[in-house]
Amino acid sequence: MAVDKPVNDISKHAAALGIATCRELDAAVLVPEMRIRALCSADKCGNYGKHYMCPPHVGTLTEMRQRLSRFQRGVLLQYSEPLDVRNDGEGLVRTKIDFHRKILRLEDMLRDGGVEPLWGMIGGSCELCRPCRAASGEPCPLPDEARMSLESIAVDVIALLGRFGLDSDFRPDRITWTGCILF
Repeated sequence: MAVDKPVNDISKHAAALGIATCRELDAAVLVPEMRIRALCSADKCGNYGKHYMCPPHVGTLTEMRQRLSRFQRGVLLQYSEPLDVRNDGEGLVRTKIDFHRKILRLEDMLRDGGVEPLWGMIGGSCELCRPCRAASGEPCPLPDEARMSLESIAVDVIALLGRFGLDSDFRPDRITWTGCILF
């Protein structure tokens, strides 16, 4: 099967999964930045060293740049749901996992269409296992499903969204997760 067919169909499949935004991108626009990695190192979110899909476990900026250099294109994806962001912690986790699973399904669709290699990235930290086994030093029980986020590889997501003319506002009544799949 021609590789372009599944790539062309990704918007249709993403929409069927409830992903409203699916924009093709040149993988070169994803640039890991030291200032973003420094936010991780400052442990503002409390995940530094405690999640396998977060720094420092994901690798150095040099390693991220090398990995990114293997990809030429991809799609930027956004999934959004109404949610009381300030008061519904369970809803936040549920929507994050929903988006994660949607990324995995889109990866499967692309892979089934002959597109490889792939690199899917989710929004926020991986929540498939709670708590992540990194905190205890146990191995990840879902290494084939766990995914990094754009933030964890030190990409400035706000600037990326601005580049594509996409809304990056944080709203108290709606959660929006941003990820991508590179190929």
